[in-house]
Order: sequence, then structure tokens, then C-alpha cells
Amino acid sequence: MSINLNSSQPSVDAALHALPRRYRKLRAIHPLRLALLNEYCQDWTEDFVPCVSPGEEDEDRETGERFTVPCPPFYQVPSISLARADSLKRLFTWIDLLPLETVRRAVHLLYPETKAWSFASDADDPDHTIFKCITWSQLVDHDDERHCRNAMSIFIQPPWVLSVHDLELFCKRQSFFGSSSTPWHERPTTPHERLWYKLWDCCITRSCPWFVVSTYTHWVFGVFSNGWTAAFVSPVYSHNSHDPSVIQLLLFWLCSAMGLPGGWVVPEIRIEPAYPSHHLTALVADLAVTDKSTLTL
Repeated sequence: MSINLNSSQPSVDAALHALPRRYRKLRAIHPLRLALLNEYCQDWTEDFVPCVSPGEEDEDRETGERFTVPCPPFYQVPSISLARADSLKRLFTWIDLLPLETVRRAVHLLYPETKAWSFASDADDPDHTIFKCITWSQLVDHDDERHCRNAMSIFIQPPWVLSVHDLELFCKRQSFFGSSSTPWHERPTTPHERLWYKLWDCCITRSCPWFVVSTYTHWVFGVFSNGWTAAFVSPVYSHNSHDPSVIQLLLFWLCSAMGLPGGWVVPEIRIEPAYPSHHLTALVADLAVTDKSTLTL
């Protein structure tokens, strides 16, 4: 998995529309240990991904889903010709057609009972020029209505908007709304704080605590706690990581999000209260539109 990005990108407003809000209960970010997470992923791969062919074709002739990322010298697949990823739309296409398509095919081969699940792109939001979400979901019928059951969301920002340094700050141990004397609604915000605010809102709205953040060149894997007051997040992985690779990590994290055998389990926070995700209490100040030019980044 490699990408050649044009360094001269068009000027964009790189600030997400996500400000400190009273209704958010996120308090702490807990980094996961790199060596331990790698070991979990490698052990899971050895236990649940067969080393021999399952006897299926690389491409499903009925659905068209297929393996799109080669793994030389073990196997080769036809390459996909994609235009230079010099916009968010094209970057999204790279991520959707390469790693995510390969993971989708792998999950459906390993667990045929998951074939009703797939990646679905969400509608545009106020940050559509710099932020995109695609969610692993399933349509289910309930009370004569169709609902979407979500397991994991992938949040995409271009690398010319979300830098490696910002991602590294995003993954550090940190707390929110600490002992600062500045009122919560007047606090200056940093890019990585805004990203946490944005992800918390998106995930809790979808009742989907598992997530991935990607610029394609770099990847982060995370999950919110059961009460949504904390998050557990991996270190930053490069696109060419190995032992495990990004494909391995995506497959492992997706299967963990679905509660499949052997997956990673979210640690319990004993003092954490239950949080009703379908009832977000907001004040007028939470809903007011703020002039972004007055904010300190």
C-alpha cells in the first residue's frame, strides 16, 4: 500500500466544525501499548486466518467484491489504476477500493454469516471538504422499519490537512476539561482536540464506539468505553507497517468490533456511569454557530 500525494494542495479551511460542548462526556484518552497490541493482532491472525486457500476465488462473481491489495510473493491480484489522490474525494476512493475492499472480502470469506454487512459511505456533513466517514454496517428490519446497525467507522482526513504530528498528539494520553480556569466554551482548541470532539459526536450518534482514523499514509485504531467517558487508542501506524500490516490491523479491529471470537475486548471502567447515547442534552450555547475566525487553533 503506497500513495504518491501532490504536495501543492489547494487551500482549504483545515479546522473541523467541532468545539467544546457541555454534553460531551469524554474525559480521558488511554494509549494502547504498541508491543501488546501487535501481539494481540498477530496471535489473532495465526488463530483465525488460515494459511491455506479456502478454495474460493479472489473475486465473488455474484457481488463483485474481491481482493485488491497484492501480497508478493505469496499471491498477486490485478492492479487497480487510480488517479492521483490530490483531493479528499480521490483519497476516499483509494481507501475504499484498496484496503477496505480487501478487508470486506476477507471478512466475508472467514465468516459467511456476515455477508449482509458492508461498508457504507455517510452523507456529507459541514466538514465534507476535509472529513469523510465510511461505516461497516448492516440494514435490519425492526418494527416494520429498516434500521442501520453499525459496528465500526473509518474517519478519513487528507494528510495535507491532518499531519502526522497532529495524529501523534491525538494518540497521546490526555484529559479533557481539566482544571483550567477558562470557561469550557471559551477554551482555545487544537486540531487533535477538535478531531476527538468530532469523532465522539459521530460515534455516539451512530451508537458505534469502534473507529479508525486514516490519512491513508497513516492509521490509528480506537474505541470508546462503554460509558463514552474514555477512549482507548493505538499508536500511529504507517501505511507500510508490517508484523502486523495495516490490512491485518483493519481485519482484527473490525472482527473485534463485531464481537467475533478472539477479538480485543474493551476494558471496563468501573466508576463509569451508563450514558444514554440517544439523549444528548444541549444548551442554546451548544447549538449556536460560532465564528471560526475568532477561535485560537
